[in-house]
Amino acid sequence: MDILLIKLGALGDVVNTLPLAITLKERLGARIHWVVEPLSLPLVSNHPSVDKVIVFDRHAWARSLPAVARQIRNQRFDICLDLQRIVKSSLLCQVSRSVRRIGFDKERCKEMTWLFPFERIAAADPAAHMVHQYLEFARYLGADGHEIRWDIPVTGKARFPLPADYLVLNIGATKEANRWTPEGFASLADAVYRQYRIPCVLTGAGEDTGMAREIRKAARTGITDLVGRTTIEDLVEVLAGSRAVVSCDTGPMHLGVALGREVIALFGPADPARTGPYRGHVVRKPVDCSPCNRKTCKDPVCMLSIESRDVLKQLDLILGKD
Repeated sequence: MDILLIKLGALGDVVNTLPLAITLKERLGARIHWVVEPLSLPLVSNHPSVDKVIVFDRHAWARSLPAVARQIRNQRFDICLDLQRIVKSSLLCQVSRSVRRIGFDKERCKEMTWLFPFERIAAADPAAHMVHQYLEFARYLGADGHEIRWDIPVTGKARFPLPADYLVLNIGATKEANRWTPEGFASLADAVYRQYRIPCVLTGAGEDTGMAREIRKAARTGITDLVGRTTIEDLVEVLAGSRAVVSCDTGPMHLGVALGREVIALFGPADPARTGPYRGHVVRKPVDCSPCNRKTCKDPVCMLSIESRDVLKQLDLILGKD
């Protein structure tokens, strides 16, 4: 059986879809094919449950879309799952020569993609965690009841020199409103070293390098700065070797969970029950306007109100028991 997964999206979305791929592979004996964007390609192409990857580059969509469509048309799939639920993914699913095309129920579709003539899984709670929402496709196909796993390969060999024991502070976030403050991260790094003698390692994307400089300048203790220097493969190794991960609501937060790390997630605009860490701790301050799910905010009081001591309380539960 050949199953095509169309999940183009961000790192966190792809991480949360991996348990579905594993379940379909092991319970149905399926060959898993996956359409994904370049950012998350290393995570999917190196995964033991994924047999073939088709890359869709949305930044060069005019060239990429016809090429991807041809690759999909060149093989006949038994099942195609539209897990992205937007027009692009639904069109790719539609052009596939699949015996069955399956998508979300109408309420959970976006961009009016419920109009596409797919089979639809049963309506369910749209506020449920996304790991469970993706696994509803396995249940629909009679492959439910599987242990939730991610099985991301780890070599144990980081490309960068790292402390023997360290805490990861993932400082970036794709959505501006999800970001914490440089002062908060610096204060937290100082508190962790002062109390536990554990140094911190900063991770983030290229656009976060300015914030990393501010954190290093404000902190009184030494910090290893890897912001803007890690590939996805590097990030896997850095997160996997850490004692714990502190992160805003962004992809590496989910990756830390998938790698079995203790994760503390800093939440403001979004609902952690749906997009928070599948396993872990959430630091969130109750404010009237949250969750608003906004990408930008002139006064992100929900994030600004989080203090380093709030995070340290959760870290005490983790580090204090070791």
